[in-house]
Amino acid sequence: MHLNDIPRFTYTTSACPDPVLSSSTWTDILTPEFLAQQGAQKTPDSPTWWLDVRDATEQDVEVLSQALNIHPLTAEDIATRETREKVEVFRNYYLISFQTLVTFLDEEKHEPGEKVPPITSKTPASAVFFILVFNTGTVTFSPSGCSHVTRVRDRLRRLHDETILSSDWICYALIDDIVDSFEPYRQSAELESESIEDSVFIARFDDVKSLIPRIDNLRKRITHLIRCLTGKLDVLNGFVKRCQAKDKNPVFPDGDFILYLGDVQDHLVTTLQSLTHFDEIVSRSQSNCLAQLSANNLRLSLNINSVLSKVTVLATIFVPMHLVTGLFGMNVEVPGQEVHGLGWFFGIVGGFVAFMTIACLGAWRYKLL
Repeated sequence: MHLNDIPRFTYTTSACPDPVLSSSTWTDILTPEFLAQQGAQKTPDSPTWWLDVRDATEQDVEVLSQALNIHPLTAEDIATRETREKVEVFRNYYLISFQTLVTFLDEEKHEPGEKVPPITSKTPASAVFFILVFNTGTVTFSPSGCSHVTRVRDRLRRLHDETILSSDWICYALIDDIVDSFEPYRQSAELESESIEDSVFIARFDDVKSLIPRIDNLRKRITHLIRCLTGKLDVLNGFVKRCQAKDKNPVFPDGDFILYLGDVQDHLVTTLQSLTHFDEIVSRSQSNCLAQLSANNLRLSLNINSVLSKVTVLATIFVPMHLVTGLFGMNVEVPGQEVHGLGWFFGIVGGFVAFMTIACLGAWRYKLL
């Protein structure tokens, strides 16, 4: 199914036997029952709901802002797709915005039988993912090209203990899935960096030149991944500190939720350390490639200089011979002109040969040839 054929609004609630409601209009979503839940107090028996909006427009943000009492600053960030990752708290909810990776499988056309490169071998695009966590529900604004909503919804179906299901748990599951989505790219960067490192020391001159674009592409991917993950680490650290503060806002969660966030933090730190290590490996391989190219260029330059020096020595030896033959070719009297026979001719040629032989032996003796 094409992306444009998928309903943009999906609604999930733990109180409905058919938990997933998909629609392309707000009429089926913003029902009186749904709006009545927003003003109710949270109780242990309160159902947990989740509303996802894919590729939200300004009209969608305006409708939800009026229905859920969303702050104008939040509505502005969502409508303009503010790229800065952050966590903010408001009166009845808190907001988390994360950069996530998006891929479009039908973006390029390939001929039948053509080898299609894996998605992880390309530099991924990024888009912002907004999570609004209320007392009894969660609202997400997801971009096209990511599968976080589908994977987390499947994870909810496999949840054994339904008592832990809450809006905060849905937020944790989304954050965890966003961080996990970097793992295939991390593994691809690991394999590519090891392959490049092994190829650098056994590559020939022509192979070294082909390695340079691979290294540049890999470093670009690794830098992009590190940039995307660094902001998430700062946001998570700030989020955990707010949840652990003594005078924390009642909107923020506590208890076991901190343990879940700690697990995400550990995974995030491990991924960042791995990518940093891969970047060092690729940087060292790039330096070795450039050093080999410089050594090859220096060797080629020395060979050219050696050949030119030998040509110069030979030119120094043979050019004076042209001067002598030119003198004998002038319309003037020359020695032996009146003498019959070939004695003068062979004498002159023999002198030339003797001079060239002695000059070449001298140049070879002093290693000029």
